[in-house]
Amino acid sequence: MKKVLKRTIAVWTMAAVLVLGILPGAEVLHGFGFGGDIFGGMQVFGSETKRPSVTARGAVVYCRNTGEIVYSKNRDVKYSPYSITKLMTVLLAVQNLPLDKEITVSAEAAAQKEASMNLKEGEILTVRDLIYGAMLPSGNDAAYALAEAVSGSKEAFVKLMNKTAENIGCENTQFKNPHGMKEKGHYTTAYDMMLITKAALSDDTVRKAAGAVSYTVKKTNKSKARKLKTHISFLEDKNSGVYAGKTGYWDDTSCSIALGYRKDGLQLFVVLLGDTAEERSRDVDKLLSYTSSKVEGVKVIGKNKEEGKVRIKHGAKTSLKAYTAEAGYAYLPKEGSKSLISTKTVMRSDVEAPVKAGTVVGTMEIYAADELVNQVDLIIREDVEEGWFTSYLGISNFAAVLIGIGAVIFLLLLLWISAMRAKARRIKKRRRQQKIMEIAMEEIRREQEQRERGWRF
Repeated sequence: MKKVLKRTIAVWTMAAVLVLGILPGAEVLHGFGFGGDIFGGMQVFGSETKRPSVTARGAVVYCRNTGEIVYSKNRDVKYSPYSITKLMTVLLAVQNLPLDKEITVSAEAAAQKEASMNLKEGEILTVRDLIYGAMLPSGNDAAYALAEAVSGSKEAFVKLMNKTAENIGCENTQFKNPHGMKEKGHYTTAYDMMLITKAALSDDTVRKAAGAVSYTVKKTNKSKARKLKTHISFLEDKNSGVYAGKTGYWDDTSCSIALGYRKDGLQLFVVLLGDTAEERSRDVDKLLSYTSSKVEGVKVIGKNKEEGKVRIKHGAKTSLKAYTAEAGYAYLPKEGSKSLISTKTVMRSDVEAPVKAGTVVGTMEIYAADELVNQVDLIIREDVEEGWFTSYLGISNFAAVLIGIGAVIFLLLLLWISAMRAKARRIKKRRRQQKIMEIAMEEIRREQEQRERGWRF
C-alpha cells in the first residue's frame, strides 16, 4: 500500500513538474512558432532554450536584417503604451507639416499636464521645436500642439493616428490621445508598437529627433531659451548601439520603451510594455545580448579595405581609391547559409573637386538572398584640390604634366627629325653635286685623252 502511494505521489509530482515546465513554454510557442511560422508577413524563428526572463509584460525584438522576430513575450496582448505614443504623433507631424512652420500654442495645448516642455498659451514655436519637445522631455503639451496643427483638433488627429496604425499593419491598436496619457481604450501591443517604431524611425527627421541627446529651443515671444535633454540613458553611451527611441512612464511599475539599435551592421527594434522603471534598462540589455546569440553575424569585409575607384570631376586627380569606412557584416539566422551573401559596389557619379579626405564617395551593398541587408560607406583617404583647365577634359594635373612633357619631347623629336632630314638632303645634294663633278671631270679626262691620241697620229 505504501509502495502504491509513493508511486502515485511520484507520478503526480512528475506531472506537476512537466506542467510547470511546459506552461512557460506556451509563451514561446505563441511568440516564436515552429517550422518558420509567419506572423504579419515576417518570418519568426527561435527556440525556447536560453530564453531570457524579462520583467516587461509585453516585449518584441525584431531583426531588420533578417526580417525575423527574435524574441517575443505576450506580443499580441494589449497594454498602455504611455508616452511612446508620441512616435506616431511626431511621424504624422513630419509627414504633414513643414518643419519651419510657426505654430501658436492654444490654451488647451498649454494646459496639458504631467510631462511638459512648459508651453504657454499664445507662444509661437516652429514644428521642429515642438517635435524635439515631444521627443526629449516627452512634452504632452508639445504633442497636443502638433496634433492641433496637423488636424485642427485632438479628435480629428486621433482618427488619423488610428487610420495610420491600420495602414502600417497594426491589428490591436487604438489611440485616444496624441501624447499617451493613461486613458480607457488607449492601447497597443508589443508587436504593433514595433511596427510603429519601425515606421517612425525609418523617417530621417523622426530618427534624428528621437536620437538627440539634447536640443536648444531658442527664445520665443513668451519664454527664454530652453535646453531640452533626452530621458534615454542609452543615447548618452556612444557604444550602446542605440541610435534613437522613446520612453514611456506612468509610475515606477508602469513603464515602456521603444528603441532602434544598430551596431556592426546589426539592426534591431526593441519594444517593452508594462515594465518597471528599475528593470527597464536591464531588460533591454538582456534582450540585446540574447539577440546576438540568435542571429549570426558574418563579417563580409573589413575596415579600410580597398573597394574600387571613384572618378573625381574637375580635380587635380581624376580618380582615387575608395576604402571601407567600417567593417561590413551580414546577419543570418543560425540556420542560414553564408552562400546566400553577395556584395555590390556603387560609386557616386557626382563627386567634384575640391573634396576632403573622409568624404563618402560610394557604398558597398551587402545582400542576403538578393535582399539588401547592410550598407558600408566607401571613403577617400586624401584631399583633392580643383585641377587645371585640363581637368574639365578629364585630365589630371599629373597627366597634364606628362602630356606637356610628352608634347615637348615630341616637338623636339620632330625638330630633330626635320633637322636630320635637312642634313640628309644636304649631304645627298653634296654627293649628287660631287658625282656630277666626278662625271664631268671624267668626261674632260676622256676628251683630253682623245685629243692626245689624235695628236700622236
